[in-house]
Amino acid sequence: MDFIKKLLQTNQERGRASIQITVENDFNLPDYEPDMIKLIDRKGSTRIHETRVEPDQVVVNGALLFQALYKCTESGNICSLQGDVPFTETIHMEGVQETDQLILQSSMDDLALGMINSRKLNVRALIELHVADQMEQQIELPTGIENNSVQALYQQQKMLQLLTQKKDICRIHSEILLPSNRPNISKLLWQCVQLRGLDSRIRSGEIELSGELLVNILYRSEEDEKQIQCMETTVALHERISCSECDPETIFKLVPVQVQLEVTPTADEDGENRVLMLEGTLDFYLRVWREENLQILEDAYSLMDELVLERESVNLQSLLVKNDSKFKVADQLQIENQPAEILQLCASVGEIFIEDSRIVPDGIETEGILKVRMLYITASDDMPIGIAEGVVPFSRQIEAEGIHPDDTFELSAGIDQLTVILADNSQADIKAVIGLDAIVFRRQDSSLITGIAQQPVDLEQYEKQPGIAGYIVKSGDRLWDIAKEHHTTVADVMQMNQLSSEHVSRGDKLLIVKQMGVPAGS
Repeated sequence: MDFIKKLLQTNQERGRASIQITVENDFNLPDYEPDMIKLIDRKGSTRIHETRVEPDQVVVNGALLFQALYKCTESGNICSLQGDVPFTETIHMEGVQETDQLILQSSMDDLALGMINSRKLNVRALIELHVADQMEQQIELPTGIENNSVQALYQQQKMLQLLTQKKDICRIHSEILLPSNRPNISKLLWQCVQLRGLDSRIRSGEIELSGELLVNILYRSEEDEKQIQCMETTVALHERISCSECDPETIFKLVPVQVQLEVTPTADEDGENRVLMLEGTLDFYLRVWREENLQILEDAYSLMDELVLERESVNLQSLLVKNDSKFKVADQLQIENQPAEILQLCASVGEIFIEDSRIVPDGIETEGILKVRMLYITASDDMPIGIAEGVVPFSRQIEAEGIHPDDTFELSAGIDQLTVILADNSQADIKAVIGLDAIVFRRQDSSLITGIAQQPVDLEQYEKQPGIAGYIVKSGDRLWDIAKEHHTTVADVMQMNQLSSEHVSRGDKLLIVKQMGVPAGS
């Protein structure tokens, strides 16, 4: 017996895996760099170069990138150093396949630099790698049956049709001019580019990205190389990502997985180092769905034949809620062991870490921390640069009305705003706006009809059934089940009992006449 079918493209999360690794190596100063006297500050990030799928495992090749500020022997100046430590790690994931889409995200929990001697550093970092295995699958949904003599029951279901899922790169390029009151750049000592307030909106044929890039630099000036200059500026981010499947009616999830941005000093038209070239990439993972209301064949029977339904259990998903929320946190950062006066705040660097997220009634409970690192200039000639670090814990419940423990969700976090203001020489006030983006999928375990076999009606069993019967409706009864059990049709039962709808209630009394062959009135 032939079906009318619709192909549903969907993605299912096959599994997740997380590992924590330690990356460590010794790093020698280049010959052209002066000796170290004392380390001042460090900064690091991870960069994933390649992800390779092998049987039941994922091989990740990447590198730990680090920057170091240190006091050097060159007339007590502040010097800088950049380097990288490559790593290769294997993540075990049973059943992973090359055709699966992997979402790989990395974070650095801790970075430690230690002086071995004046020419050698020990670099050590604790890195977390998180992998989600997204498997694409095609499901044939029975939406109709090509036989007018068969009684068919349908149910309406909202489902997500996957239109596309892909990895892509957004390339960023901008020029920053030094303000006229700033001296020319002799050497760039330290830099930090932070993505703030990333927002994505869907349009016809594209996705718009907006936000801002907060740029902080520390440099030696050409006028006086002993004088440390710092500058902070923002660059508006407004990019368009081509997406032919997108339109305002679709649903999407864009997950930044890696941000690589850096600034490089370059000469202007007059040959002076007054231009900063901001270049880099935003690597992201994009999925786009369309929500469709589909009619699915739930059950079938015939008055002329015995139908044997073949079924297959499948996992379907629908959208429960997509919630983008923002909230404020505030705390104080203690500045310890600072003997000299703080003259200027150079930069405030923030990172978000989600430590736990779980489903609670009507929401997702999320706990995490905001790590804040502050770089400042002091009045001390011996140590003109100082740092202070702090942690701001937070807890937030994201609204998701009707969420069930069996539902699945994805959560991403970012910093929309971060402000650090010096209260005095011993503490600073921290204020931040944190964004939490959640998408919740309703899991639907369905038994789909995949085939129907016909065989003759069991006449002996048929003859045992009374030709006419009275029936008292029980709790949970459907008119469909009553008609099927008594070898008749829903239309006949409604006509016989003068019912205006298929709804019946407990205690209702029905008169049922058994049918054979083509139903009366057909």
